[in-house]
Amino acid sequence: MNSERLRKINPAIKIARAIGWLALLISSILHLFILFSFNYNSDQLSIITVFPIWLWSAVGLGFITISIICTKKKILLCFLGAWIITALLGSDEFTSLKRGIFPTLEKSKTLADPAMAMKTLRIASINCNGRKIKAAIESIEYNPDIIFLQESPSPEDLKKIKNKFSDPTIEIVGGWDCAIIARGKLTKRNYPSLFYNHATGAMLTLENGSTIELLCIHLESAVTRWDLWNKNCWKEHQKRSRERRDQLSQLLSKYEEFASDRPKIFGGDFNSPKNSNLFKILSPEYTNAFGSVGKGIGNTFTNYFPVIRIDHIYTSPELEPIDASAVRTVHSDHRMLICDFIIK
Repeated sequence: MNSERLRKINPAIKIARAIGWLALLISSILHLFILFSFNYNSDQLSIITVFPIWLWSAVGLGFITISIICTKKKILLCFLGAWIITALLGSDEFTSLKRGIFPTLEKSKTLADPAMAMKTLRIASINCNGRKIKAAIESIEYNPDIIFLQESPSPEDLKKIKNKFSDPTIEIVGGWDCAIIARGKLTKRNYPSLFYNHATGAMLTLENGSTIELLCIHLESAVTRWDLWNKNCWKEHQKRSRERRDQLSQLLSKYEEFASDRPKIFGGDFNSPKNSNLFKILSPEYTNAFGSVGKGIGNTFTNYFPVIRIDHIYTSPELEPIDASAVRTVHSDHRMLICDFIIK
């Protein structure tokens, strides 16, 4: 009777083991492909790298878990460990969480040394989600010295925002899609009309007479289709990735021409994560503020379930980032990026 029972069970065991080994094969191939994609980081693979590596690791862990359950082979825990290491070492989130689980940036820009406080700048960047004035007004709560707005409110609404400040030195420059609000004198830069929908630039003159070159950026939106089995989907992601890189390259060329040797701050909604090949074109002198000093989860999109950081602020060496945070908003689909800097 026992031998008859074993004969009935064996086919089920064989099927389970076959499923387990198949799951291991899929996980292994996926792991190699993900490692290759994130290291090679080309436009052709942008449909893969647009997702955070921890998300792909979660998929791989799922397959490995199935494999371990079905085969009952403890040696496969090594593959599970490999996925965990990939997620930790490759995730931008893990780097910022190592600095601190919770953000330390406060609403008021306060430092123990008053003299040091005079040398600090606070910069906020927020996508206003279809020109919503309420989204832009949210940034005022954090008392920033400079605000970058993408999908910025209309010129009439920008005037209303200016009236919300008690500081008479506040000035605003705006284009069709981007705007800059700052304490000090703003001298608007004229970028080629090709970039009218993607950037607004200005030279900021501070109270002490020093100047900083500013550029607010909103690059081409990401593709929202995810039918990976369709080659046209891959081509569309590749095309959009190239467009963003071309836009940024041409913008920065003109921006650096305007800036000359003065300190530089540029930022906004790049529609690309920090690991994107978009940022390979940046000079090594530029520092990603959150990537350098940010704490907690710095992802900015979406606001309610942030899985990716596509909003960034970069500075030249004359400005040293000291703190950064991605703040949940009420009226935007992005989180607001806030960074504090010391002017050297």
